Amino acid sequence: MKERISSGIEGLDKVLNGGYVKGRSMLIAGGPGTGKSIICWHFIFDAIRRGGTAVLLSLDESSDIIMEDMQAFGWDPETAIKEKKLSILSGTLRLVPRESGYDYLIAFEHPLFREKPFTVPRLADLVKQKANETNASHIVIDGLGPLLEFAGNRFEVRQMVYGFMRELISQDSTILLTHELRTLSGAQNDEMPYFISDGVIKLDMIYSTGDYIRTLRVVKLRGANHVMKPVMFRIQNDGIVVYPDARLPE
Repeated sequence: MKERISSGIEGLDKVLNGGYVKGRSMLIAGGPGTGKSIICWHFIFDAIRRGGTAVLLSLDESSDIIMEDMQAFGWDPETAIKEKKLSILSGTLRLVPRESGYDYLIAFEHPLFREKPFTVPRLADLVKQKANETNASHIVIDGLGPLLEFAGNRFEVRQMVYGFMRELISQDSTILLTHELRTLSGAQNDEMPYFISDGVIKLDMIYSTGDYIRTLRVVKLRGANHVMKPVMFRIQNDGIVVYPDARLPE
């Protein structure tokens, strides 16, 4: 049987039949405000609680905002960072025109990287370097959107993201990635990450009896058993609670 890694959420581990598959990638996909980042934070701080370490990369939010939001749910990122149990890499991705096209450059907040923009291929190297330095077995890439939203050569962007993910997945780490699905009527969601991730959890909200109910469904978990039906979950003051046995409204 494949070794499992806890999601840090008891009800979700039950849905996953024991947790995420160790050494594989898991994509958390959903619209804005559905709880993607919070699921990742459970994964991070459960690893730290068990004596492990984690690396978090975000191209959407600053490290200050990320830490503030983590603290709102009762986690202590400041101590984790001081004890070198958590590394947060936060930056912004932009297009820089060149004579023969464009370069995709990442500018980081950290003073060691601020004057040295990273290309996307080197971004994977940076994440792997941080993971190796801290012996991190848990890696989170919170927000593939900036890589997927560029106009222009879609094939180039797809190949870039594919190479980035393949580089990380080759490491001996369990990887969580998030992807924000578009919610506007008629919008086309780029589901490319679905096919290059080993597993996918899709988050959603359904309207019933005057209120919205949060649901999640494990779309796939390559080579492993899992619950296939949608299940209900809630976001509470201390994070997410999943109710795998609750009956959804008709």
